[in-house]
Amino acid sequence: METISIALICTLLGVTISYATFQLNKGNSIRAETKEGAIMAAKLDFISQGVNNIQVKMEAQEGKLSQINERVARVEESTKSAHHRLDNIEKGEM
Repeated sequence: METISIALICTLLGVTISYATFQLNKGNSIRAETKEGAIMAAKLDFISQGVNNIQVKMEAQEGKLSQINERVARVEESTKSAHHRLDNIEKGEM
């Protein structure tokens, strides 16, 4: 009977220690996951801001390119007109 009591006490003590260890590790695991989640969220925010900056810069470049296209079209029209006038002058001299 005495052997059974000692075995039962040891078993209960082992279960209690195991449960306490499990709870302690569970808390540490949750803290680690939370920390990793916060770091990941911060990195995603940083990447998102970078993408937004790139989009703003691209829109500015598109605006500049549009202006350049308009200017090139005007220069081409002016050049065409100038060539036409030069052709008329050459025909008049000959």
